[in-house]
Amino acid sequence: MNNKQFTFKTSISESNDACSIVKIKTYYLQYHQNLHYTHSHHKSTSLYLLGNVFDYINPKASNQELVDILVKQQTKEDVFKILDTYYGEYVLIYSTEKELIMLNDCCAQNEVYYIDNYTEVGSQLHLISTKENNEKDHSYYNSALFNKKKLCIGTTTSIPNIRHLAPNHYMDMLHKKTVRFFPNEKIIAQPLETVAKKAALMLKGYITAIANRHDIVLPVTGGFDSRLLFLASLGTACDYFVSQHPNMSDDHYDIVIAQKITNIFGKKLHIIKDADETNHTLETTGIDHPRTASFPKLVANKALINGNISEIARNYYNYIQPVTAKKLTLLNGYSDNPFVIDTYQDWLSQNKALFKKQDYHILDLFYWEEKMGNWTAKAKTEAHAMNLELLSPFNSRALLQLLLATKRKDRDKFTSTLYQKIIEHLVDNHKEINAIPTNPDFERSRALFLKKIKLFKTFDAFRLYLRILKRRI
Repeated sequence: MNNKQFTFKTSISESNDACSIVKIKTYYLQYHQNLHYTHSHHKSTSLYLLGNVFDYINPKASNQELVDILVKQQTKEDVFKILDTYYGEYVLIYSTEKELIMLNDCCAQNEVYYIDNYTEVGSQLHLISTKENNEKDHSYYNSALFNKKKLCIGTTTSIPNIRHLAPNHYMDMLHKKTVRFFPNEKIIAQPLETVAKKAALMLKGYITAIANRHDIVLPVTGGFDSRLLFLASLGTACDYFVSQHPNMSDDHYDIVIAQKITNIFGKKLHIIKDADETNHTLETTGIDHPRTASFPKLVANKALINGNISEIARNYYNYIQPVTAKKLTLLNGYSDNPFVIDTYQDWLSQNKALFKKQDYHILDLFYWEEKMGNWTAKAKTEAHAMNLELLSPFNSRALLQLLLATKRKDRDKFTSTLYQKIIEHLVDNHKEINAIPTNPDFERSRALFLKKIKLFKTFDAFRLYLRILKRRI
């Protein structure tokens, strides 16, 4: 078993000195020594945490203190409510006299794979033994498209009887089923100012909590996400950097904007060129379908804070209507692959009515569960393999619910009124930061112009129509 990996099985896997084993009912939890493990027991309830959780309200609290709070709740639903307020990347096992469930964090960043009879669970496919047909699906998992992306689609994997746990679901190990537990109630619209004020408080609290346990480093770019995180980190000790790739001149907007922002607050900025990065080939790290990865040498032995997951609240897929499986396939970069289309159609059929009932937009939840649950989760797994702490403070269900409680028009990816309001609550006496643009590239300039003349939605729909038409020719 490789770095930070785990299994949860009804039989004991081959053991080694780098692993520990804990018996939970009829299962054996086996985890690598570098994977944080926390256990708490109260009356008939036991909780087992693999990974980390952070509390914005009590940023000095340890994993043990936070799990001790969770274990004293009367029901799993009560546990979920408190867990929603935490940020973290983790797997949680909840055990009572009558229940045994397993779930992972808000956006499933700590990956979980399970065999369809629920006898084996693991952090990677190869950790699960199967005697079933291992034939790959030829329309995706045995295609050039998969060889390029190396990502799961929905809950499917390259082995037909092994599934990938999706965000917002838990596994009921005793009844051998997977259950959606979110969204379970209608989202309540909130005023922009109220949301911005609380979001600023939460982001500051999460970063403070992380900094209480780690030395932290944060990239600064021309984008909204890094700006929010930079401003939220100002009360902590933090290193800042911007990456300069070979195609980026010294006056590239990412570099110029990063310099302007850090100068306003008197912070040192490291400009990292590609030669200053450490490249990793992941074939020997125990990751299924390995890719290559790199990270700046500056982040060694530190926690790298990034803005992933924030995109859920920034209308990443714009205003496409009506939402169809084929459109989702194209929007997510999978051409018009039949297997992907069928998988997305199943997701739509199972969830569209529920999301509408609870007033969540289908495109927001698709980005949350599909893009973040597969694409970003794979990056987290790769970071674990490199023994890198890659942390995304937006990975909090309470924070995402809060941001999604605003109107979509106020949280566009190009002109986010919501994020501008959050920035105002994160800074005092530095109003000049509002004069610094975000991502002033051609795509944003075009979007701003089209919005001004009220043609953005028409243009965006037409552009997708051309992509669909191109696939038919």
